[in-house]
Amino acid sequence: MVRFRWITLLVAAALLFGSTTAYADVPYPTFTIDDKGHGIMMQNAYMPVGAIDGYSIFGENEALSNGKVELNDPQDIFVDNEDHVYIADTGNARIVELDSWGNFIRIIGDGELKQPKGVFVTEEQDVYVADYGKQSIVVFGKDGKLKQTIGKPKSKLYGKDTPFKPQKVIVDKRGSIYIIGEGLVQGLVRLDKEGKFLGYFGGNRAGFNLLKTLQRMFYTKKQLSQMTREMPISPTNLSVDNEGLIYTSTTGINGGAIKKLNVAGKDLLGGTWALNQISDITTDSMGNIYAVDAGEGMILEYNRDGNLMFVFSYNDTGEQRLGLLSAPTGISVTSDGRLLVLSGERGNVTVYQQTAFTKLVHQALGLYLDGKYVQSLEPWNEVLRQNSLFSLAHTGIGLAYFKEGKYQEAFEKFEFSKNKKEYSNAYWELRREWIMNHAVDVAVTFFAAIIALMAIRFAYRKYKFGKPVVVVWLKVTRQWFIAQLLHTFRMLRHPIEGYYELEHNNKASVLSASVLLVVLFGVRLFGLYTTNFLFATMEPLQINIVTELLKLIIPLFAWVISNYLVSVINDGEGSFKNIYKGTIYALSPYIIFAIPLAIMSRGLTLMEGVIYNYSYNFVILWCALLMFIMVKEIHGYEIKETVRNIILTLIGMIIMAFVAFILFGLSNQVWEFVYSLFQEVNLRVQ
Repeated sequence: MVRFRWITLLVAAALLFGSTTAYADVPYPTFTIDDKGHGIMMQNAYMPVGAIDGYSIFGENEALSNGKVELNDPQDIFVDNEDHVYIADTGNARIVELDSWGNFIRIIGDGELKQPKGVFVTEEQDVYVADYGKQSIVVFGKDGKLKQTIGKPKSKLYGKDTPFKPQKVIVDKRGSIYIIGEGLVQGLVRLDKEGKFLGYFGGNRAGFNLLKTLQRMFYTKKQLSQMTREMPISPTNLSVDNEGLIYTSTTGINGGAIKKLNVAGKDLLGGTWALNQISDITTDSMGNIYAVDAGEGMILEYNRDGNLMFVFSYNDTGEQRLGLLSAPTGISVTSDGRLLVLSGERGNVTVYQQTAFTKLVHQALGLYLDGKYVQSLEPWNEVLRQNSLFSLAHTGIGLAYFKEGKYQEAFEKFEFSKNKKEYSNAYWELRREWIMNHAVDVAVTFFAAIIALMAIRFAYRKYKFGKPVVVVWLKVTRQWFIAQLLHTFRMLRHPIEGYYELEHNNKASVLSASVLLVVLFGVRLFGLYTTNFLFATMEPLQINIVTELLKLIIPLFAWVISNYLVSVINDGEGSFKNIYKGTIYALSPYIIFAIPLAIMSRGLTLMEGVIYNYSYNFVILWCALLMFIMVKEIHGYEIKETVRNIILTLIGMIIMAFVAFILFGLSNQVWEFVYSLFQEVNLRVQ
């Protein structure tokens, strides 16, 4: 939501100051979203060139149409392989066919349709119409005559009481029909050519709801039966590309608003960024994806992999300017790249044409998709000369370098564009080359080091070689404070004895625990700054040291305080001092292994990510186990009492957070009251 508000402010600022900027030739800004979710202003991607309202874009052709093609509440638009435009003219119960510039061609289904909300035309020019009013899919032949009517599937799998109110329809290359129906939360209805039900396809999943989850855990069966069932959201529109992949758009969903589904119904985009009111989606011959948002009136363009390239246009709030949109309901694209955006509210189609910059981007994408990697370098470099922050151009150049075997150059480009997948591939090749060149040197050095260590050990045992150094080392490690710090290693091997010695044998102190806390914070910062960005959760530039310190200190001390208070009530033997020491020493695995893990991550690719992830999770679980042992040993509990103590401690932490939240809110209100009182007194005195 914060990100979306940021974009809204960006657009508003651009509109307010648009007359003094380089983008003043259109009434809206164009921007893209970087990997951190920030909007980046850029040159225009598309220019509005006119509007079709049933007549020609130039206002011509009225005589041919006989003045009867004005659109009334149109709900869908489709461009066929001959660039003819089909509009589901819902309010007039018909399909209007125009050419790509709005010249009237014919009307289909006049008198035979009731409430058409979706239209699709096959390569054979068969026109499929989703007629919501007739609760049927109506098929017209190339000559415009009624060919077939498909009603509600009679299969038991579809459901006897399940309604059939089709809103959108498409047909894939095999002739299978996909339908979006009102209230069909199971997904798309899939039928064969004759209308036989084949099953549901590509449905959305219900989102995670913490409140509902807790209710399912603690409510009785009777209470659960009275709850409203959490249902997935039905898709709002769909499309199919030249390869037969199905695209869906969904309104009001967090993540997955735009999906690219394979034959198994799996999303190939993996939750690409989108607005949350996407009303329609379509693709062009290169696989670029276009979507339009009904809430904000914005048009979004992605490449075939779901990387966002452009966001442009905006809601018309009364300006009536060409290019601004009002509740757009459909989008389609012609073979020459013009975008046709349908507005049901206005009953017209706004036409956008590519700028020279966008043509350049598409040219580079097309050359790359054709395998002409070297030829794509020049247009990509030209894109960068015009906009150096266009990350897709860096990725495109990196891919071209990669195909040429210039892995170092490709690696640098992918690092700049933060493309993790390609960065990993380039690093794999660089590492393979390095290993091939240095494998013998590494092996020789490794075995030489082992032999050297064995020789030193033998010399020490036989001739006491290096004895002074060993003596000094033993003296240092036996210093009480150093020994207390090194007690962390004892905790790893023998945690139960380690906690006993910590509590009874003075093997740790508040001072040593505090020093380890500082070390822990340093280790945490080292991990944040050093971990390979393939596995890092945060960019180094985003790191705020004070915030990271608070994220460590506040939960840790909340745990210590809450655990002490709970143990006092439940006959725990541990003192506040021992709980504090025990908690810090329970984090010994992280203190010791976090730095090696961060360094190790620098040598891994995404394919070996499981090594890093399993190792990191193992360290965290080890810390959790030591924490459990700490509670048991410090307080002298049995297993059952230990579990209860930990649960109550966590509940206590939640209560403390809740109280802190209330106090913070009240303190603000008290401050505002005191400040307003001071202003009132000050005014009266004057």
